[in-house]
Amino acid sequence: MATVRRRKTPIQDALEYAAKALDKTADLDVKYINSFKGRGVFAKTCFQKGDFVVEYRGELINGAESERRRKIYHSRCAIFMFDFHWQNTTWCIDAAREDDSLGRLVNDDHSHPNCKIKKIISEGKPHLFLFALRDINAGEEITYDYGGHDWPWRKQVC
Repeated sequence: MATVRRRKTPIQDALEYAAKALDKTADLDVKYINSFKGRGVFAKTCFQKGDFVVEYRGELINGAESERRRKIYHSRCAIFMFDFHWQNTTWCIDAAREDDSLGRLVNDDHSHPNCKIKKIISEGKPHLFLFALRDINAGEEITYDYGGHDWPWRKQVC
């Protein structure tokens, strides 16, 4: 009797990549867009709705350390700090350091994002993963909604 191979779930896929601190470099590419947007992450292959796309990786710090760093960082670095709540506390993934991880380069799209951030706890630590909100075609830029902040680039027309 033939064995049936089950496809791993998107969460299992995300956790496997997180455990290795790797990105799907075979499926994703970084491209320079323009001087206004800078770089972005693009799909090299198709993703189906619900698929794991990339992790937003960086240093996990508490809210107090996040506030301290925001005061000393240049504004261009502070945009790489992702605040979230976990265990009734504010935490932050500080991805300001250039480290070749792709999640930090995913751009904002508050109107029509194709991904959504989900927090998943693994080995007692929170991880922030982007999952496809809809099917994503090869060549398409990966985006998500950064949230309700009054981001300065939303006021400008590209």
